[in-house]
Amino acid sequence: RLIKDNFYLFCLFFFSFAINFYSANKGVLPIDTFLHYDSSSNILKGNIPIRDFWIVHGLTLDYMQAFFFNVFGVNWLSYIIHSSIFNAIITIATFKFFLLFNIKSFHAFLLAVSFSILAYPVSGTPFIDQHAIFFCLLSFYLFFFGIKKDSRYFYFIPFFFILAFFSKPVPTAYLIILFGIILLYYFYINKDLESFKKIIFGSFFSIVALILFFLIQDISFNMFLTQLVYYPISIGQDRLFT
Repeated sequence: RLIKDNFYLFCLFFFSFAINFYSANKGVLPIDTFLHYDSSSNILKGNIPIRDFWIVHGLTLDYMQAFFFNVFGVNWLSYIIHSSIFNAIITIATFKFFLLFNIKSFHAFLLAVSFSILAYPVSGTPFIDQHAIFFCLLSFYLFFFGIKKDSRYFYFIPFFFILAFFSKPVPTAYLIILFGIILLYYFYINKDLESFKKIIFGSFFSIVALILFFLIQDISFNMFLTQLVYYPISIGQDRLFT
């Protein structure tokens, strides 16, 4: 079974990468498609989001794309390699998730292929909605892996939620609240104190890492609130009360 599963993993990586790569090259939307292109290339020039230029979306995707630009160059190919690799990663994680519940390998493979077609290819290029929702999905996957395989997976749940939140606060904030309710219920029913400690430790170190990142990048917390919290809340506010 191990050889067969590894073959499925290879096929899934190739297919999910290729299907998104194909989708990303089928056309562009002037605003959404290039939303992170300029900001990511600005990071390579030494400019810091929030501190040096205004953004209305999270930081996660811009810094991830800056990494791909640094490795593959500032070009279209590098841009869609990022989203295609992300599509492959979330597809493989989904396949592993299905196997966790004892679904037959072939059926899990077909479900993962279907998932890969509907996952990142709807956008094609790197986009905050996809990154946010899939980082949240990875956190949920880690929760089940922690229950069924190894509780050490719980350490990484907060980290992926932070990456999701700093991709796009909404709907991440709602999903964090939902997950928190599920988590409290699970710990209350199962009296699993050790796993609860791992969540707390993971949260602590993730928050410390976030604070250090803001300090190293010299990003003002007030500017962060203004650009990523207060301003997005204000959009459409007039229509709400008219």
